[in-house]
Amino acid sequence: MIITTNTIQDRLIELLNSTQSFGIALNGKWGVGKTFFWNQLIEEKFSTKKTAYISLFGVETIQQIKNDLLLQIYTQNGFVKKIKDKVGSFKLYGMDISLALSWFEKKDFDNVIVCFDDFERISDKLKLKDVLGLISELKEQKKCTVVLILNKKELKDEDLSKYKDKIVDYDFNYEPTVVESFSLIKDNLKSFKQYPLEYFQRHEINNIRIMKRVINALNDYVYFENLVKDYKNIEEELVENILEISTINALELSVDFETLSKYSNPYDLDEFSKQKYGEPKQEKQKNENYEKLLKYINKKNVGYFYISDITFNIIDYIKNSIVDKDSLQNSINERIKKEKYSSIQEQIRKCTHKARYDLNYSYNQYTKDLFNILESNQNNITEIINADNFLFYIQQLEEFDSENIEKYKAFAIDILKKYLCIELEKDRHPSWIKQTIHNIKSFDIVLDDYFNSFQTSTKNEKISSLESVQNLMLNPIKNSSWGEEPDLLAQVEEDDIEQYFYQDMSFIYDSLTFLTDSTSKYGDFQIFRNKILNVIKKISQNGNKDQQIKMKKVLEYLKEELNG
Repeated sequence: MIITTNTIQDRLIELLNSTQSFGIALNGKWGVGKTFFWNQLIEEKFSTKKTAYISLFGVETIQQIKNDLLLQIYTQNGFVKKIKDKVGSFKLYGMDISLALSWFEKKDFDNVIVCFDDFERISDKLKLKDVLGLISELKEQKKCTVVLILNKKELKDEDLSKYKDKIVDYDFNYEPTVVESFSLIKDNLKSFKQYPLEYFQRHEINNIRIMKRVINALNDYVYFENLVKDYKNIEEELVENILEISTINALELSVDFETLSKYSNPYDLDEFSKQKYGEPKQEKQKNENYEKLLKYINKKNVGYFYISDITFNIIDYIKNSIVDKDSLQNSINERIKKEKYSSIQEQIRKCTHKARYDLNYSYNQYTKDLFNILESNQNNITEIINADNFLFYIQQLEEFDSENIEKYKAFAIDILKKYLCIELEKDRHPSWIKQTIHNIKSFDIVLDDYFNSFQTSTKNEKISSLESVQNLMLNPIKNSSWGEEPDLLAQVEEDDIEQYFYQDMSFIYDSLTFLTDSTSKYGDFQIFRNKILNVIKKISQNGNKDQQIKMKKVLEYLKEELNG
């Protein structure tokens, strides 16, 4: 016979509705939801009966248990009046209570259900045999039905065996399935409802405390459910991270997720740096605790616990209990954008593939479909495909629909200007980018003119201030490489350099740094270098007396540095 939680519940209902008193043990592993199951049963089926719940955690004396028990009982069904009649008028909750069970008659306890819990966490100051003695008294003398919630595997005390036969009439082993445990708390789940049960089953998580922590985390991210519902991959990435991080945190509150990620990474650079050249690779020392936690993580395609921006957001939430909605919104929006763009790229690919191989797909239909895709996405086409691919598709349109060449050209010019702006705003251009710029300029003379005008405007902007010129001087020294800096510096006017000398002494200092560094001696920088030297000489001759002296000393310093 298969014993389910429903089977146990039905039997308990039958016993607790009886007029007889029983001793009942509800035994099960820590965290499987025994207490939750019991409280739910009482709330749903026995809310009108007299009941008491006693947790032994933190209790140090038997008298505390008695006080707690009586205070719970007398607040139900007119018991307050009965106590007043027996002990006189007193403050019910402000008194130094030393109530005795003897104050109550046997009938006062008829059909009272008393549950004792947390036997495994009983205080060293409280003897288990005394607790069991009280339970025996309640059952045998007061005719209460007594329920013991415990984990017998964690209780080694011989007193339990001694009293068990006397106290316990029915012994239930509470061993719910994952589905049964989840069913107890699933109504608390407000978001991403289709995910947690499968995760719990896959990882054999049957601890109701962990389940509740995970559900709380999912609920705290309810704001994002509608945002990702149409993007399955993004939704799964978000929910999977919530499930994994919150589960690990529930298992190991003090875990350092960055250290865990580093441990799981077989390509860890720190490990490689310790490896001596020519020696065989050393096996990473196993950490059993980390290995256990990593079982709850889907390492996906990267092969280790990778912390993405979404993962980091959830780790931050675990630490602070507050969701950084703005950063997660940005992360999700970026993924949505990429997914949309990927879909558009696939549409274009299918379109061109059909044009090549589908004998029933006309070039007339091909040009209509292709242009429709490009035109409908013109506002963000530069983020979807690169400039060279765009040029190829325009050439395809012109080749197979010569009647509309001018339309395609006008459309392309507007888009290609955007590509030029993107490339020209970058500081450096690899050779392949320079070729792309050349291809764009060659498409039409209008684009060549646009390029020259934009470049002039951009260059003027990049040398328009003291700070920008300082950066152009110092960046090649800091980076030990350069791109357009020599060309831009060559366009700085001597009059502007002289003005900067008078304006800010830091510019003079940075100019000397530039002149004495080997970088400035390269031919590309000679024009700007000579302009600085001319300005120094000019001030040494035409400045006021103090200025002339300072610049002459600078020239002497440079002579020593450059000749030395």
